[in-house]
Amino acid sequence: MSKPALEVVEEVLVEGGKRYRIRLVNTNITFNVSASSPEEAVEKAAELALKLGLISSQKT
Repeated sequence: MSKPALEVVEEVLVEGGKRYRIRLVNTNITFNVSASSPEEAVEKAAELALKLGLISSQKT
């Protein structure tokens, strides 16, 4: 599945878990998500962006 233009800005360890800041490219919008890997974090951010209507759809 192709993702919208998202990039990992920061990885932070918080209370034994990892949180990632993911930026929607060409915007000032960032998502703060909990995930075990950067790939999972980008997937979660893409799902959030889709639910919020920031992207039209995810391409297959």
